Amino acid sequence: MNLAQVLRTAPDAPSAFQSARQRSAELYADILAVAPGDGRVDAEAVQSRPSILRRTAALLSEALPPGTDRLVCAAPDGIAATTALALHTGLPFATVTGTGDDARLTGEAHVGEHTVVVVPLVGTARDAAPPVLAATRAGMRVSCVLSVLDSGDSSVADTLLEQYGVRFHALFSTTPSRAPLGSATDQKEVDPR
Repeated sequence: MNLAQVLRTAPDAPSAFQSARQRSAELYADILAVAPGDGRVDAEAVQSRPSILRRTAALLSEALPPGTDRLVCAAPDGIAATTALALHTGLPFATVTGTGDDARLTGEAHVGEHTVVVVPLVGTARDAAPPVLAATRAGMRVSCVLSVLDSGDSSVADTLLEQYGVRFHALFSTTPSRAPLGSATDQKEVDPR
């Protein structure tokens, strides 16, 4: 393949020249660069940077299960990341307002749709519970929760699977003792030549 063919078939220019691992590491460095410096990541600062949102959407899209019909997020926290992912993939999304038993799904939703919940920053399984429960009550099939940043411990994935039957995937961990998580495509990269 010549360069023109590689660029034409790549979803974006960086993916033509960088591996998924390189793109992931660069994005993680940029996310840390907008952190306030006190050891925590500012989810709002991350979501207010178009270049970070665009690259986040590209990496999250690689983790979407095949057959996903709709995205669901909690409002207002998840709207920016979910909108970026929806624009990148063309998938529609619905929002959830309220918490606990008061959580309500707003927007179009259909019984039986295969849904992915997007939660930008997860500290505990409770952070993902309202949109998961609201989508389930609406008759949707929630296959997984996607997150940009996992600031909790390893029990988040276990709790979501045990209590809700939902898988969990985060692009990155904000816990210093845990290494940054890789992109969903780290193991299936293809040489474009």
